[in-house]
Amino acid sequence: MKKILTIILDGFGMREDIYGNAVKMAGMNNFIELWNNYPHALLKANGEHVNLPEDQCSSSEIGHLIIGAGRQVENKLNSLNKALKNNSLRYNNKFMQMTEYLKRNIDKSLHLSILLSDGGVSSHINHLVYFLKNLYKSNVTNKIYLHLITDGNDSGKFTSYDFINSIKPYLEDNVLIASACGRYYAMDNTNNYKRTKMYYDLLLDGRGVNAKNMGLVIKKCYEKKMSDEFLPPIKTNKFKKVEAKDVLCLLNFSKYNQNQLLDALCNENFVEFNNYRNNFYVYSLYEINGDVNKNYFFQSKKYDNTLLEYLAKLGLKEALVYESIKAGSVNYYLTGEKYVNSENIDRFRVETPVVDSFDLKPELNSLNVARTAIKCMEEDYDFVLCNFANPDIIGHTGNYQATINGLQAIDVCLGKILEVAENNFYKVVIIGSHSNADTIIDRDNNIVPNNTLSPVPFMIIDKKIKLSNGNLSSFAPTLLKYMDIAIPKEMKETEILIEKVRR
Repeated sequence: MKKILTIILDGFGMREDIYGNAVKMAGMNNFIELWNNYPHALLKANGEHVNLPEDQCSSSEIGHLIIGAGRQVENKLNSLNKALKNNSLRYNNKFMQMTEYLKRNIDKSLHLSILLSDGGVSSHINHLVYFLKNLYKSNVTNKIYLHLITDGNDSGKFTSYDFINSIKPYLEDNVLIASACGRYYAMDNTNNYKRTKMYYDLLLDGRGVNAKNMGLVIKKCYEKKMSDEFLPPIKTNKFKKVEAKDVLCLLNFSKYNQNQLLDALCNENFVEFNNYRNNFYVYSLYEINGDVNKNYFFQSKKYDNTLLEYLAKLGLKEALVYESIKAGSVNYYLTGEKYVNSENIDRFRVETPVVDSFDLKPELNSLNVARTAIKCMEEDYDFVLCNFANPDIIGHTGNYQATINGLQAIDVCLGKILEVAENNFYKVVIIGSHSNADTIIDRDNNIVPNNTLSPVPFMIIDKKIKLSNGNLSSFAPTLLKYMDIAIPKEMKETEILIEKVRR
């Protein structure tokens, strides 16, 4: 059996056009040499190829889920599109519980918090529209206050003004825009609770910039080069804070960028800052943290016999190396939307640097990721998986030069890792999770912070094999085939991409 080092390049897409393409312009000599001299393939990782809507970009979460599952998976964007668009949400038990409570307590308000985005990574603007329609059909007439989180990360950097205008036709006498706040504060997932507190204080205490004309305030922020991601808490003259017995509904479908907010809202043992005990009710689309709140409408599908779980069952000793910013992608999505607790899996979490914006430190902590992976190989693990976050995390800042710098940093790491891998008899496999850094500036010179539709690379550093192009879902069974390990029944229907083996 072969010892394997798998390197995931998170957000690393392959696009031929060099314009605005940080991947092409970074001059990644180690990566280029490998690509030119070893078996490689391009894997489709977006849209219908990975069971997403046509021309829909993927994400780190979906990419890792598919890499680990080795099969086509359901995704929350598609599932919610179906459940919300056809109004079947009205018959969901938790939704009915919520609406019946509201109808019995007509004087109480419903607050909806959602990332206003068309990116489809953490939320979708259409879901807000569909949700309002489900409320209308359920005869909910309570006051409904919209607390909008502005994006600038999964969609354009200056798009919230247009997004807000696009939802105005769906506003009614009882449906009001109450506030807006950048995701930098509202959706922090770096354990910076000072940022979370700013959004929490907006919702619960009404602390924010007063704006008679929210659009005008946002435009003023744009003039100061303040993108949607960093907009401060802003209140309209319709604002109402979340009060006792009100209902707050979190309409993002992502898990890890809502953890801190939910913790502050619902955790009785919360200690990060002084929070308010207003005895309000919190609901979410999916489970965020079932230990502190069980009011969610849908259950995530969990996948068994994913790559890491399967190898652990076979007795292989595994090491997972990652930066803390990607802990969810590696420990939850890669293992089938569940945490796999196995004595055969050791996790090595490298802390992501604490900075105001990640483009200030584009190398992140990649060098320590590399050092940790090297140490794991020297300790003779059977399977080492190493995740580099830079292409995705720095790509989302929209800073072209910083993204190039981040890519160059991981290329240096690749050189160091590959040398040790060869000396310790590891076969090296490289895979991209989804595409991002290949387009930072488009042909119209717009900054592109969001993910892209490009394919991702797949390489096995072994000249005895040949790879063919395919879909991201083929990664796990192809790797198992290469390792001479039987493929589990859950992956049997997935195409294998090793064309032939030359002896």
